[in-house]
Amino acid sequence: MLQAILRKTRADFASRPLQTALLFIVIAAAAATLSLALNVQASAQAPYDRLREKSNGADLWLTSLDANIDLASLATLDAVAEMGEPYRITTRNYSIRKDDRKQQFALLEMPSGLPEFDHPVVTGGRWLSESGDSVNEIVIDNGAARLLGIEAGEQVQLLTPSGSQPFTVVGFAVTPSREPAPNSDPAYAYILPATFSRLTANDPADEEPGIRAGFRLKAGATPMNFTEQAFAKLNIGRIMLDDGPPPFDFRTAADVAESMKEDSAFDVIFLQVFSVFALLAAGLIIANAVGGQVLSQLHDIGILKAVGFTPRQITAVVMLPNLALSAVAGLAGVGAGLLLSPFFLRRSADVLGVPSMAAFDPRLLAISLVVVVVIVAVFTFLPAWRAGRTRVVRALDGAASKGGGASRVAHVASRLGMPRVVAMGLADLSRRRLRSAMTIVALGIVVITATFSLGLEATFAATMDDPSVIGAPPYDIVADRDAYPDADARALLEASPEVDSYLANYSEDGWITLPTGPGHLNRVGFELRGIDGDLTEGRWAMREGRMPIENGEATVSTEWVRRFSLDVGDSVTFDAGGDEPITVKIVGRYVDIEGEVMIVKSSMLPATSEPSDYLIATVDGTDLKAFSGKLMDASGGNLAPEILLATISDIRDQFRSILVLLNSVLLAIAGINLLSSLLLSVREQRRDFAILKTVGFTPGQVVLSVFSGSVALALIAVVVGLPLGLVATKIIFGVLSDSTSAGTDIGTMPGLSWLLPIVPVAVVVAGLATLLPARRASSLRVAEAMRYE
Repeated sequence: MLQAILRKTRADFASRPLQTALLFIVIAAAAATLSLALNVQASAQAPYDRLREKSNGADLWLTSLDANIDLASLATLDAVAEMGEPYRITTRNYSIRKDDRKQQFALLEMPSGLPEFDHPVVTGGRWLSESGDSVNEIVIDNGAARLLGIEAGEQVQLLTPSGSQPFTVVGFAVTPSREPAPNSDPAYAYILPATFSRLTANDPADEEPGIRAGFRLKAGATPMNFTEQAFAKLNIGRIMLDDGPPPFDFRTAADVAESMKEDSAFDVIFLQVFSVFALLAAGLIIANAVGGQVLSQLHDIGILKAVGFTPRQITAVVMLPNLALSAVAGLAGVGAGLLLSPFFLRRSADVLGVPSMAAFDPRLLAISLVVVVVIVAVFTFLPAWRAGRTRVVRALDGAASKGGGASRVAHVASRLGMPRVVAMGLADLSRRRLRSAMTIVALGIVVITATFSLGLEATFAATMDDPSVIGAPPYDIVADRDAYPDADARALLEASPEVDSYLANYSEDGWITLPTGPGHLNRVGFELRGIDGDLTEGRWAMREGRMPIENGEATVSTEWVRRFSLDVGDSVTFDAGGDEPITVKIVGRYVDIEGEVMIVKSSMLPATSEPSDYLIATVDGTDLKAFSGKLMDASGGNLAPEILLATISDIRDQFRSILVLLNSVLLAIAGINLLSSLLLSVREQRRDFAILKTVGFTPGQVVLSVFSGSVALALIAVVVGLPLGLVATKIIFGVLSDSTSAGTDIGTMPGLSWLLPIVPVAVVVAGLATLLPARRASSLRVAEAMRYE
């Protein structure tokens, strides 16, 4: 019996090569999308893991803000397996400018010989040489070099508080202790100890550098164990924790890895959503194809039952070819997904200077393949089971393959005065109601995803006019100040005719002390912004209340509210590095893409605070790029303007390629579904088409009849899919908001002008899917069709 089933399977494949090829493509595409989503999600940390392995990296890094603290003494802690040699790092930012681009750097001292443990990884050029101090050699962060377009061997000017210093960039490097630029600001730059001492000794503000070291923990030890032991060893008690800022900057490898994974968070969400839609659409195609296959083979099924096949064996005969096809196509798709994964990992891999390879995990490949086969089995089972339950007489008679009677849709079309040729094309919609419904659902899935994609486009378009749509400040340019005197910066902005208004932003660290248990307190940090200027100007992304207008008031981001469980109307006390804690009343809540942020008037901050940057609104018609260059030239490179619209445009271009690819895959799957459905319909209506041609229908009218039914299915899918797409877009926007630091819904729903193009696209897809079935129907010979019946 098994041999008979296998022979029947081979015969089925040979008898329908086009349908087999189409199903193979659809299943492979769905499997590739699922495999891609799983591999990108699982491999998001892979580039960082490769970097850490190459650097023999630490488990955590500790930076002391007090140069007098003896970090070397921590090497003897019970939790520490290995400690790197402590090195100095500047707490003041330095800068390198090239053309209209500028990047801030923190300087790290490193010897000419790289340490064996926890060393930067050289990704281009070479490392510092012993004689490098005489020519001011510097190695800069790989990501910063890409942003600035700097080549190895290039001469640059390092902007320091005491003026510009010439340096030769001899190489590029990446450290696993933090995310490279543009993820982190400032970036890292490495110089020899003698060069470091010479530069920091000339600091007019006499700012002391910090001390940094990496630590590898013993098996079983945790960062919490290390922290408790370090505080005890260094004699840092609860008084310092409760009354002042933490004396350390503390970062673990797990923190850095998680931050790097966030870079691909949007990609993973997109791929997961599209993979679910692709699998569903593929399942509907398979169900349609198997249903048509059963109808076309009822006579064969009747014969098999007559010679002794049981209902279970008939079900197996129908399911086996499709399961075999799904296994082969699934393997091809899973392999394709693995090969495509590096494309989505390239952004993080490139800045880390490591290959963008996906982590090969046989379990993920097996999961992808099993899911695809199960989906095919589920959608194949019902028509196969119905075939097995069909009675022999009914199967041999072929009654089940006949249409479902006159079409109500055709009656309505006739009563509306539509041409008879169109009414005949619409007749098949109710002839095979289940098939039509599944085809509409498959097309509707494309409409839903297209609606979401247009929602993203609408969001970016709205953001280009109003950056607050995605939680950015409602200004055109953000200019970092660096070492430029605040008074000179303000004078420059006030004298520039391009400036309509500006705010001075004081960026500080704030801390709130929270209870974590009986007798235990924990200090939690957030970004504190002091603003000097009129906060009532500009349309901030307010969710409730207003911006602060006087001392004692604060406005917080939605992410801050979620983190600290405080909201508008509450009072909160926090530290900001001054002598006394600060108490404010929350008067507003707004969206900020930067995460946990509190805004107060700058006069509430410690007297030593200085502006970190300026938010600039320009007059209409200003050439932002030219004006940015003017600010950099006039400030000697110490003002670093960032054009918000240019940044948003870069992000939009990054996501467009992904969305176009995924929408194209789904569009192809839906088109194949419609093509398969029309081919089955034409095959079943051979007799009807023969009669129509007998009574005078021309080949063109036959083509129009098939096209009418196809377009009707597409338009119904648009009508059903658009409202569902709007609901799905709203939900996905919420998921995307939660995956970022915004903490609340961001995005713009697509309006009618955005959605209207979906209609002609649907008609075009319907037309393309009609070409082959319509050609077959129009070229049908009457005698052949009647003999077939």
